[in-house]
Order: sequence, then C-alpha cells, then structure tokens
Amino acid sequence: MKKITLLILITVMIISCTNNQDNKLVIGLIKPSLNHLPIDFGFNIKTLNKDNYQIRYFSSGWETNEALVAKKIDLAVMPFTYSWTDIANGKKIKIISFFERESDGIITSTKFKNLADLKNKRIGVLRASTLDVFAEMVSQERDLNFELVYFRTPMDMAAALKTKKVDALSYYVPSIFKFSEEFHVIHWYSDDYPAHSCCDISVTQTALDNKQSLISNFMLNLNESTNQLNNSPKAAFEAARIFYNIPIDLAKKSLYNTKYILNLDEDMKNFEEKVANIMFKKEYIKRRVDKDEVYYNID
Repeated sequence: MKKITLLILITVMIISCTNNQDNKLVIGLIKPSLNHLPIDFGFNIKTLNKDNYQIRYFSSGWETNEALVAKKIDLAVMPFTYSWTDIANGKKIKIISFFERESDGIITSTKFKNLADLKNKRIGVLRASTLDVFAEMVSQERDLNFELVYFRTPMDMAAALKTKKVDALSYYVPSIFKFSEEFHVIHWYSDDYPAHSCCDISVTQTALDNKQSLISNFMLNLNESTNQLNNSPKAAFEAARIFYNIPIDLAKKSLYNTKYILNLDEDMKNFEEKVANIMFKKEYIKRRVDKDEVYYNID
C-alpha cells in the first residue's frame, strides 16, 4: 500500500511539474553575459512578469545551445552562430529576433599600439563562436593573417593571454575590461561592422508550435523593457552594476560598447549569412544555409 501511495505521489508531482512548464516559457540565459540585461531589467521594473517564465542559467553559449536543441528550454539568448550550426545540422531551431549588438573586440598587451601591429600574431578565440569568425573576418579583410588559437572556455583564453601563450584575444564585455593595466582593447568589431548582432533570440520549433502566444507576449514586453533601458542610461548602468555585481565604471564601459535592438532587419540577416558562409568554409557547418531557413517573424 505504501508503494502504491508513493507511486501516486510521484506521478502527481511529475504531472504538476509538466503542467507548470507547459504554462510557462522556459528561457535559457548565459549567466555571466550582459546579453540578457534587458530581461533582468524588465523583471526589475515589472514590464516582464517573472511568474510567467522559468529561467534556467548556463555558464556558456554551447551549454545553452545544447539545452535548446534537447528541448530542455523553449527560448535562448545566445550567439547566433550556434543557431545557424543547428539548422545546418537539421535541428528545428529558429531565430526570432536580433538582440544584443556589438560588445566584442580584441584585447592585447599595451606593447601593441594598433591593430596592424598584430599582423601574423596569435589570437585566442572560442572555436566556432562569433568571436572566432569575427576575428577571421577582420584578419581577411585587413590582410592581417592572424594565427587563430582555439580554446574551449573564456577562462582558458584569459589564462593564455596572461601567460603570453597568445598575443591577443577576441573577447567580450564585461570580461574584456577585467584585465590588468598592461592590457588594452586595441580594436572593437563595431568599427568594422556597426551595430552588428552577437546574440540573438532563438526558439525551438516545438515552442513555436505549442507556446507561440507566450513567445509573442514575451517579445512584446521585452521590447518595452529594452526601450526603457535604452532611454535610461543611468538606470542601465545601475542595473548592470547590481545584476552582474560589477563596479559602476565597469558597467558604464561595458554598456558604452553594447547595444540592444530587437528586430529582423534585412541588413543584419545578410551579415549573419556572410558569417555562416565563412563557417562553412572553415568546415564548422556541414552545408551552406540560406537565410530564409533561419528566421521566423513573431506576430
């Protein structure tokens, strides 16, 4: 009798958890990244109702993407390269909006005075990420012939720069500002590609099929949160300071080099397709992906 009662309780709990998840949008966020600041800000000012969402945090983009592909989350804010790779591999993923823009550049020792000084030098990157492909693009377009050195985690990259195993890093805010004074940001990718996308909002096809109204409501409220954040610089700096536990000067420097813009404009679609074509040439993806396969407009 006790075993039967226990089984009934377990079954009820499973059904309850399943129903709770069905009624909420499950969102995956990269915890150390500033790419989701408007979401945190929205929860704080109540333009986003936290009760409507289940937030799951991950330590990296690839972990977030693995959860999305496995349908453990419905929606994610993550580098767009992962979504293009998923689609090339036949996974049912769609990008519904560009989101975080710019926010990345090249940091190196102060002994290097300008980007041209890094010609033929070793640049640390995260393999198959935006940081990898942006470095490749700048190297090709400026004839710098970087020797790209691949790492698994940002921590490994930082250690390599400090121990001079690489000459520079393709890196991101706020971490790009956390090095000692013997290092400096020598180049921002925004100089080459103004307002370029870094992290997009991606969803599973299953979520589009079953939770489209929840997704639409989220995007509507996120747009309001983003507008308020963009129109209130002081509030944005303070939000970054609090949510990410960083000094206010670091928050300011990070947000001066970050933009948040929601849309699916054609120019940025073309930019991401260009990046994906480089990924194909580098054999990161198995086939060329047409941009019409990638994006989905939420009403």
